Amino acid sequence: MRLPRARRPSTKVLIFDLCESMKNGGRPACLRLRVVLNDAERAAVSGGVWMNDALFPKLDAWIDRHYRDRLAPADFADPQLLNESRAVLDELTTLLGLGAVYDFQR
Repeated sequence: MRLPRARRPSTKVLIFDLCESMKNGGRPACLRLRVVLNDAERAAVSGGVWMNDALFPKLDAWIDRHYRDRLAPADFADPQLLNESRAVLDELTTLLGLGAVYDFQR
């Protein structure tokens, strides 16, 4: 996967304290995202990603196993972070029945 070329380079880094956000839910925001779909859009979505009583405990356990509550700047210099991230994404796409989504899975 490659980042798209920007018209201009990034000129600053913004750092945010996420402690308050973590206290208000403690889970990835993407798991709280709600999107309204019409019938055709809903039919086009893989059935394995719809939240239901069977999927919820599986996702909850996946989050408990893999979701970091801290990430230090030094972690980004550790090549193991990439290996860990790929293993976690591979497990998630398998859990959701999505197959190979990322280039590293092919």
